[in-house]
Amino acid sequence: MNLRWRHLALAAIGATALAASACGSNTAKDDAAAAKNVSAQSTTAADPKAGWPKKFVVGYFGGDDAESVLKKQGPFKKYLEEKLGMPVELFTGTSYGAVIEAMRADRVDAMLVGPFAYVLAVQEANAEAIATLISCPASAKDCKYDDKIVPYYQSVVFTKKGSGITKLEDFKGKGFNFVDPASASGHLAPKTLLIKRGFDPDKEFKTVFAGSHPTAVLSVWNGKAPGGATNEGNLLTLIAGKQIEACMWADGEISKPRTAEEIKKTFDACPDGKIAIVDVTDPIPNTAFGIRQKLPVTFKKAVQDALLSVKDNPELVSSARYWYADPHEKLNLKTLDAFYNPLRDIAKLLKLDLKELAEKG
Repeated sequence: MNLRWRHLALAAIGATALAASACGSNTAKDDAAAAKNVSAQSTTAADPKAGWPKKFVVGYFGGDDAESVLKKQGPFKKYLEEKLGMPVELFTGTSYGAVIEAMRADRVDAMLVGPFAYVLAVQEANAEAIATLISCPASAKDCKYDDKIVPYYQSVVFTKKGSGITKLEDFKGKGFNFVDPASASGHLAPKTLLIKRGFDPDKEFKTVFAGSHPTAVLSVWNGKAPGGATNEGNLLTLIAGKQIEACMWADGEISKPRTAEEIKKTFDACPDGKIAIVDVTDPIPNTAFGIRQKLPVTFKKAVQDALLSVKDNPELVSSARYWYADPHEKLNLKTLDAFYNPLRDIAKLLKLDLKELAEKG
């Protein structure tokens, strides 16, 4: 009970007592009961954990190895239990859709699912984003907090230099590797880029789904396809593993918007025989940590504070290989949820069935 309502309650009780006294009908027992009621309400209002769940259940997509997912999240589970002072239970679903349904049924309090699945969770399960996941690059041997790593990533359209392809138009009538129908960086974002550039890849390109990011690139590297799409991080991983040679950006950075001039300059400088970037997508938001909107504000704030403090725990960052951020103020957005509006735009442009995507996840 806030101060205003407490004053109103006290005033109401006072008025009742005054009226009863005037009528000669008030008793000491009534006064005692009323005072006890106000005291109980005041105690509830003063309890910062009022309405908190008895345990905190966090949902994940289990994939083909749910046990591995649970084991990987073990240190994070222990961290949350210490921060929140309550039991934390990890839940795995056979698809993103299964996790979302569990939240809709109040069997899961929060979830860490793909970016598009989060958008669906807002729609179907009243999820609310309270933080965004930031992972260490796969190529990094030791994971340490780095405030230069941004909470989004980018995809690129690429070819093997010397293939005869120098611009998007050259892919017309030729093979093009996407990754998977539900992949944001391997299909949905690059397809949106191609449509925005005036192409219909489904009709003008000979598109195929390679099945994984590495396969989409290695197919091109081995001369089995003219080009395709993947995220920048996958290219760095393949370079680090000495599986391909590729021309990346002169400044050594990724997840950074590039101008058409910069893209062309990098492509032109790339020698034949190396993977070269033809174009770059708009930024794709990282995965959101979504929580049930109707949970108490104090609880959601406690969870958010715990998430944003992961970066201050070097041991956890090293083992989990991630931390969390809330970039909405830095990006001049009203809410963190607004950070995911570009995905809603993609869904609208591509006429995506998000429920179908979530079930494939």
